[in-house]
Amino acid sequence: MDRSPSKPVLLIADVDPEDVNVLKTFLASDYDIKVAADGEEAIRLASISDAPGLILIGELPATPDMYEVCRKLKTGKTTRDVPIILLSEPTAEDTEAMGFESGCADYITRPFKKSVITARIRTHLELKRYRDSLEKRVKKQVGELHDEIRERRDIEDTYRALVEHARDGIAIIHDFKVRYANPAFCHMLGYSEAEFTGAHLKKFISEEEFILNTTRYSDRIKGLNLPRIYNSRVIHADGSTFDVELNVCVVPYGRSLAALVFMRDLREEEAWKYLS
Repeated sequence: MDRSPSKPVLLIADVDPEDVNVLKTFLASDYDIKVAADGEEAIRLASISDAPGLILIGELPATPDMYEVCRKLKTGKTTRDVPIILLSEPTAEDTEAMGFESGCADYITRPFKKSVITARIRTHLELKRYRDSLEKRVKKQVGELHDEIRERRDIEDTYRALVEHARDGIAIIHDFKVRYANPAFCHMLGYSEAEFTGAHLKKFISEEEFILNTTRYSDRIKGLNLPRIYNSRVIHADGSTFDVELNVCVVPYGRSLAALVFMRDLREEEAWKYLS
């Protein structure tokens, strides 16, 4: 007869036929039962594709004994998460400790009582189902998180490439200092990125332009509807000055605000007009 796919599979590893028959009588109506007469067979049956949901281990030949079988199952890749219940005579505390140290989930002592056995098995199967469901949800959430992180990294890489290869100079100014400057911004003004990072605005604009630009920025923060795009004059590292077009917007920066500045060299604009 074919086993019902709806029934959980139990593996009984016990050399005593009386124990096996009693357990079958108690459990056959609710579970599909596999039986192993020794430890090696128990490990083999527990490791195949139709693996049991729970394993009951009773009397076994001396090698391997129930504790060794338990340890081997708990180190197996496909069997380590299967709950194991040891079947024994009433045992001393140190013997029970040996069973738990080897990886068993519970003990059931003889003489077997149907109510106790069915309740213990049902409890451990429910715990395993809950743990498996929780692990699946965690894996799914972790996978979704990895996908989101990967997507964000892709977006960040795209924006970084756009900024670093942009023709216009792009900088973030906070507290009158340059917090970031792209290669075009550095090249226009003749400084390296290291020389620019943390530099004060007055490194590349005059006192007069500093007052004009900071006043305009303060008015923008106050909500005044001022044009974002305007012309200004900047100072090159060699001391020369030239006109630029600035496009300035206010952006969040940590817990405060900063100016996101797009700078275009008007000399290039004039050159392009001349060529066209």
